[in-house]
Amino acid sequence: MIKLSEPYFFGSELKHLKKCLETKWISSGGDEVKKFEKKMKKFTSGKYNLATINCTAALQLAVRLLKPKNNDEIIVPTITFVATINSVIYNNCNPIFMDCDDNLMLDKNKFYNYVKKNTFYKKGFTFNKKTKKRILSLIIVNTFGNLFDFDDQFKTFCKKRNIKIIEDSAESLGSFFYDKKKNKGIDFSCYSFNGNKLITSGGGGLISMNNIKDYNLAKHLSSQAKKDATQFIHDDVGFNFRMSNLHAAIGMSQISNLKKVKKKKQKIHNLYRDSINNIKGLFILPNPKYCSSNNWLNILIIDKKKYGLSKNKIIEKFREFNIETRSLWSPNHLQKPFLKFEKYELDKAKKMFERCICIPSSFGLKLSDQKKIIKLLQNKFRK
Repeated sequence: MIKLSEPYFFGSELKHLKKCLETKWISSGGDEVKKFEKKMKKFTSGKYNLATINCTAALQLAVRLLKPKNNDEIIVPTITFVATINSVIYNNCNPIFMDCDDNLMLDKNKFYNYVKKNTFYKKGFTFNKKTKKRILSLIIVNTFGNLFDFDDQFKTFCKKRNIKIIEDSAESLGSFFYDKKKNKGIDFSCYSFNGNKLITSGGGGLISMNNIKDYNLAKHLSSQAKKDATQFIHDDVGFNFRMSNLHAAIGMSQISNLKKVKKKKQKIHNLYRDSINNIKGLFILPNPKYCSSNNWLNILIIDKKKYGLSKNKIIEKFREFNIETRSLWSPNHLQKPFLKFEKYELDKAKKMFERCICIPSSFGLKLSDQKKIIKLLQNKFRK
C-alpha cells in the first residue's frame, strides 16, 4: 500500500524514549515536555508555548481562554477537520459557518460582507443582528500547509470589531510568511503532532500565545485547575490536557528533522505540479505566493467533464492499485450535528468537496511510487 501520509522515524526516537523510561518521568511532569515547548518557539507565532495531548485540546483551550459565555458565537470555515468545530461546541458556543475560496481558505471577502451586513458593534463587542449574541472570535484554518493571508487590512478590521483571531495551524508547522510582520495580531495558534503530520510525537498538540497571563491560565486549566497539589484544591473546572513526557521525547527527536522533511515535501509537490498540471482536467492546488508552504498534503483538483472521471471514481481506481487517497473534508455545515447553526453564502465549499482529493505525500514516498501515481493519472488508470 502506498500510504497517504504516514510517519517517518529517523533513528533517534528510541534513544529519547529510553531516557524517559530510565528517569521514570513518563507522564506530563518530565523535562522533555519543557524542552519540546522551548524548541518549538522557533516555529510558533507566540512567545509562550504549552504542549497538549492533541490539537483539539489546544483549540478547546484557546476558546476557553477568551472566557466565553454560553451561546457566544464564533465564525469558522466550513472546510476544515471537524475538530475545529468541536472545539467551539465544547465551550458551549455556536459556530457561524463561512465559505471557502478557490484555495480552500476561508473566503475573506464573504467574511467582510457578513460582518458589515449582519452584525453591529456595541460596548466593545460585535453582535449578531439576527441572534443578538456576541461574536467572540474567528478561527482561521491553514489548510494542507498553506497559510491564510493575514494582511494588515484583515487584522485591523478584526481588531476594530474586537473579534479575536485563533489560528488552527494543525497542518502548517514549518510554513512561514515571507513578510514576518504577518505573524503579528494572532491571539492563539494551535498545532498538531498527530501520526500523519509533518513531524509527529505519536499524539500531541500545542497552543502558542504572546500574553503571559493567557499562558499561566492555560497551564492552570490544562492541569485540572489544581491550586494546591498537596491538599488537592481546585479553583475552576479544569482539564487533563498536558502532553506526556513520552510523547514529547518523540517530538524532540522529530523536530530537528523539520527542515529536511519540508525540503523533501517541496520536491514532492513540485513533481506533482509540473506533471499533473499538464493533464487535461487535473490540477494541483498551488502554494500561495506570500508564504513558504510545508506542502503537508497535495490536493488534486478534478474537472470531471474534461478528465472523464469523477472524484469518487478516481479514489476507487487508486484503491484497485493499492494506493491510499481520501476526499477533501465534507463541508461541516452539512454534517448532522451542525445543521441547526448559522451559515452564510455557502456555495463554493460543496463544489470544491466534489472536485478535490488528497493524494500520497509522505516524507518517505519513493520517487518510483510517485511516478506510478502520476502515470496512472496520465493514462486514466488503463493497465
